[in-house]
Amino acid sequence: MTTSNAPRLSCIDLFAGCGGLSLGLKEAGWNGIFAIERDPMAFETLSQNLLSPGAPYASFVDWPAWLPKTNHDIVALLKNDSMRKHLRSLRGTVAMMAGGPPCQGFSVGGRRDGTDERNSLVYQMLDMVELVRPRIVLIENVEGIARRFVARPGEASTSVADAVIERLSDLGYTSVFDVLDATRFGVPQSRRRVVIVGIQGSSMSSANLKMTFGDMLSKAAITVRQHWGLPQSKNITAKEAIGDLTGGARVACPDSTAFESAVYTKATSAYARAMRRGQKSGSIPNSHRFSKHGERIQALYNLAHQTQPPGRLSKAFLLENNTKKDKKVLIDASTVVSTITTHPDEFIHYVESRNITVREMARFQSFPDNFHFHGRYTINGPRRKHDVARCSQVGNAVPPLMAEGVGLALRNLLDLLDAQSITTPPSSSEKQCSKASAQNKILSEAAAD
Repeated sequence: MTTSNAPRLSCIDLFAGCGGLSLGLKEAGWNGIFAIERDPMAFETLSQNLLSPGAPYASFVDWPAWLPKTNHDIVALLKNDSMRKHLRSLRGTVAMMAGGPPCQGFSVGGRRDGTDERNSLVYQMLDMVELVRPRIVLIENVEGIARRFVARPGEASTSVADAVIERLSDLGYTSVFDVLDATRFGVPQSRRRVVIVGIQGSSMSSANLKMTFGDMLSKAAITVRQHWGLPQSKNITAKEAIGDLTGGARVACPDSTAFESAVYTKATSAYARAMRRGQKSGSIPNSHRFSKHGERIQALYNLAHQTQPPGRLSKAFLLENNTKKDKKVLIDASTVVSTITTHPDEFIHYVESRNITVREMARFQSFPDNFHFHGRYTINGPRRKHDVARCSQVGNAVPPLMAEGVGLALRNLLDLLDAQSITTPPSSSEKQCSKASAQNKILSEAAAD
């Protein structure tokens, strides 16, 4: 896909995580200015893939000198008067500010706690919007952001999405939200996400913006599939997604030699070939480390393969087999996988009695194989709230193919708005000013003669 260095496609990525949104936007032609991510492990992954010399997806070439290339906390940045001054100086130069604030407090798959302090981070993003005044605002989050909190801590009369749109309206943005399914863009995962889009100073109504953006998303989904040679009219199945990561010879994992990995087998699906990016059969995939299962878990997985239908295992089955985990999914090879979380042990491989690996999680999220992950593989206990291991980096990410589609739709929306501003007939007052200017020109030329 052709990229552009035009300043009109400049973009800031907030809550950037390991870089899924940045990667997809880059593929759609957007040019990163800088990215903000608090966690050092996630930022290392982003840096190695998008910032460092020789990075496979080099971006952010105009990173400002006043912002060190390291992990940053957006709350701390906004409290720094010098940083606020630098951010304000960017007004008029930033086409889009994008971000996916932490979603744990909104998620219907979690505790859905209205008092979760991470919920407020979306408003920190809006404070950044007020400072920079980008032309477009893009916010990605779980479906729960569009549902109001009821009979839960922090009960509210409106959803967070509605509150965000109201705040954006106060800042001069026409805003809408839509619910997207990642499968539309060729992602082999039923991942539904809300995207909120705000356009600054547009004469387009909210209803018209929603209809136009929806139409452009549909066209972008087709373009993304064409770009990567994916089938146009069918979902990508789990087997098509990770089949070439299955059944290869076992070897020592390069970055964790006490664990096993396996080599690539032949890529037989269009999706696998697209994700491989030239990685050869017989080589070892990055982050394809197998968990070490105890006898009890191994027996559970073997029994699930022998007796249970694909899909989420029943609570009765899990209780009968003495597991504390209340969610285990036996992956169905013939369809898309359910929403990938930050817990690889929630998913049992469709043919092998083991958890899925970080690389298999990344395939389900549509990260290419030459996008390498850094930091610890897993983190358990209270540290999960503070450190972002590889499994969490992948599970929290925006699927790059979906991000590419959204980026294309917004790029086309920008083209439409620019075309409208050129072709919009002048108002009556503008016509009067133009007529007066022409008359003055005639009088001055007559006086000169």
